[in-house]
Amino acid sequence: CVGVVGGVVVDASSGIYANASKSPPVVLMHGFLGNAEKLMIVGEWVKQELPGTYVRSVEVGDGALDSAFMHMNDQVQAFCEAIYSDDNLQNGFNLIGFSQGGLIARGYIQRCNKYPVINFISWASPQGGQFGLTEAIPTWVSVMLHGVPYSEDVQNTLSMAQYWKDPYNIPTYLNASTFLADLNNERVEKNPLYKERITSLMSMMLVYSEVDEVVSPAQSGWFGTFQWLSGPGEDAVIVPLEEQLLYKLDYIGLRTLDETNRLAFGTSDCNHQDHPTEACKHIFDAYTLPILTRGWNDVHAFWKSIDHPFLKTKRQ
Repeated sequence: CVGVVGGVVVDASSGIYANASKSPPVVLMHGFLGNAEKLMIVGEWVKQELPGTYVRSVEVGDGALDSAFMHMNDQVQAFCEAIYSDDNLQNGFNLIGFSQGGLIARGYIQRCNKYPVINFISWASPQGGQFGLTEAIPTWVSVMLHGVPYSEDVQNTLSMAQYWKDPYNIPTYLNASTFLADLNNERVEKNPLYKERITSLMSMMLVYSEVDEVVSPAQSGWFGTFQWLSGPGEDAVIVPLEEQLLYKLDYIGLRTLDETNRLAFGTSDCNHQDHPTEACKHIFDAYTLPILTRGWNDVHAFWKSIDHPFLKTKRQ
């Protein structure tokens, strides 16, 4: 049974204790060439709107340099260790990932999640992969790179290469990608835990910017990808999530989330790097804040409705 004693939610059947007067903790993960400090303003927004909420901005390694040169698999593992070192997060938390940090955050959910993520919010993250460098660099440059990003040396050196998805070279991507092809469960052998953990989410919110000058294609924030033999530019053809096998065959549980009204999409009018700045707070207010306001009572009711794996561990 569930009761409230002195402002604390007590679920006798699960052993979970959480302050009913506070919202769940919030964890922030920065992007490529970023650091924890760059998301501190987001933490301030959370505390202003939801006083008393615990906020943790995670930095992997030394921040800027390691975000570019530490392998994405190692960044995910370091993020998992940072979460597990913080007892304030042990009963669950909401997770916001910005840019590359959205992939690291999703990596935590799919590969770790002992301290469970309640709601996952992805801000302008290349969830469907990256192909293209910046608007200032012509498409042919990316095409001419061909297999270079998939060479062993580059895959082991540059984090962006590990989620580089070349529409002109998909077989090599599937064989040689050391991060994204696995995270998106695109290979023949699937990891069933990835789907189990994604479908344990209360919700997933994907925000992409219509004027993103960094993520390519910008719709990658919604898991969109370039069609085979199509790339950046006016003639680009984007394959939306619902038309991909990733969705149709439910590789990681996105279709399940969608069919149960737990997958949401938002659009931003902010330049990429502006998302964690005051210029883009209206996007936080529109798509993130309403999710963060869901209290512990709602969380526990949802967890019980799906018999969440976290409740099972608490009963053991």
